[in-house]
Amino acid sequence: MSELSFEDVSVRYGRLTAVDGVTLRVPAGRVVGLVGESGSGKSTLARAAVGLVAPSGGRILLDGEPVRARGRHRPLQMVFQDPYSSLDPRMTIGESITEAIPPGTSRAQRRAEVARLLELVHLDPGRAASYPGQLSGGQRQRVALARAIAGRPRVVIADEITSALDVSIQGAILNLVRELQRELGLSILFISHNLAVVRYVADDVAIMLRGRVVEQGPAARVLHEPGHEYTRALLDAVPGHRLTARSAT
Repeated sequence: MSELSFEDVSVRYGRLTAVDGVTLRVPAGRVVGLVGESGSGKSTLARAAVGLVAPSGGRILLDGEPVRARGRHRPLQMVFQDPYSSLDPRMTIGESITEAIPPGTSRAQRRAEVARLLELVHLDPGRAASYPGQLSGGQRQRVALARAIAGRPRVVIADEITSALDVSIQGAILNLVRELQRELGLSILFISHNLAVVRYVADDVAIMLRGRVVEQGPAARVLHEPGHEYTRALLDAVPGHRLTARSAT
């Protein structure tokens, strides 16, 4: 388990400031839900963490040290919104997962690890020979989770991983995220535009608006005693309004 910290992080594209001085902490072994509407900067912050965009200012730290990728090993792994685009359609899912496994193991050990990971995300290990196009959206997202975990990351960033799925499938994926977090002790930054989704998985919640974090704290407090008007507006948009936050662990 590791702690991911953003310290006064900014990301600019020319004159546009996408992320504006964000300070946020993902404690070791906990799930932090980062919530905001499209264009709020939450996905840009995630991409900065994994090195897909360069911060214009501030620091991103892992256990107090700057985040560094060493060869194929990346201490932060990201799961994207569209599971199909994140998997190579020319590779079997077994090959995709194997590609993410750190080097130094035999072929037999890698096959065994692929089977273990597929079972961990509740897929038949026999699916290792299937191609992404032969799977449903929910199954592809399970493969994407298995691939992220295969890299033995210290932190997982899940970016809108249920928004492209049918409502009937979303709950199963959220339950899987909770299960994996408990079993593996993962630290997770879970990004969504939907507070009703975040409530199922998050120990802590941060609200992002126009590139800034405007409110953050334990999920129970933020969801039941919001202090910012934007948080209240997000809550008002949730059917039924009354949210039950996940019990902190």
